[in-house]
Amino acid sequence: MNPIDTPREPRAGSEAPSQALTAPDPAVAIRNAIALWAEQNTRPETLARAEKLRDKVQIVTSFFEFAGRHPAEVTPENVSDWRQQMEGRGLKPATVYARISRVSAFYRWLMRDPQLSEFIRSNPAAQARPRYPRPYQSESTKALTDEEMNCLLVVVRELAEASSVVGKRDYALLLFYFLTGLRRSEVIGLRGKDLEFKEGTLVIKYRRKGGKFTAREVSEPSAYEALLDYLKAAGRGNVLGTDRPLWTRHDRAGRPGAPLTSRAFVENLKEYAKDADLSHIHLHQTRHTYARIVAEETGSFLEAQEALDHENAATTRVYVQRITVKKDRHGSKVSARIKKADADEL
Repeated sequence: MNPIDTPREPRAGSEAPSQALTAPDPAVAIRNAIALWAEQNTRPETLARAEKLRDKVQIVTSFFEFAGRHPAEVTPENVSDWRQQMEGRGLKPATVYARISRVSAFYRWLMRDPQLSEFIRSNPAAQARPRYPRPYQSESTKALTDEEMNCLLVVVRELAEASSVVGKRDYALLLFYFLTGLRRSEVIGLRGKDLEFKEGTLVIKYRRKGGKFTAREVSEPSAYEALLDYLKAAGRGNVLGTDRPLWTRHDRAGRPGAPLTSRAFVENLKEYAKDADLSHIHLHQTRHTYARIVAEETGSFLEAQEALDHENAATTRVYVQRITVKKDRHGSKVSARIKKADADEL
């Protein structure tokens, strides 16, 4: 088969896959089929639809350019060879998986056609697709050791104690991540109205993954003491109870009160990690570290699952191998390890 030319613009309509593949030139036929598949399988209301269509077409087209075969002639070995080529180019496992999944979706669409199903009886991409890369397979999501966690916190705390507003903010923020185990967006997106003090305990309300609202206790004093220290130093003591962001930028002239983005915080985190002699630091490691400590302290898989807000036990295994207020059963345990490391340094 000749190399596939640049795909034509996807077109609407109810044309069947077999009709799209009737062009005399095989390259044109495949190009037509890919464009039709992308058009029929991308909802009209999809954001940036034109870009999504283009990406789908380019990915599937690149596979057939590589394989050099008609869809009915492709084998799982062709897909495996393509996978190895992508891995050899340094593409991430998740990207490789996603691209092969696109090809698999194209084959499912072809096989729904009564005429084509007589010739295409199996999905080679589905047979050769690797398992989805779980977070525990990545260096970026390994839990920190107690020593690594404390080295990182010591660096940021020293900056906070030097009266740096940014240091105070980042120290409070990092404690929130370590002591609650919440996801990146659940902490960085907090607003003043999401926090409430009840009988000496801080209660934070946040939107969980999936859209559900949850409230959680943070009874460890070091967390809310660091937060109040930051808000006082920043002159933002009146933010609690308001709809203003809890964490703001302090390095942009002319933009007071601009919300802190997770990207900006992560840039700071990388610098702190360098000072702590840590490499490959990722914000999500705070959640994995929390999960590790909960599992070690309780010896209970169910405790870890509940603490991480996981509905599916399989998701929790990645970490440990109704609006209700969740009791803070674990913040003090994490804090105890932080304090122990401080004492060891003296």
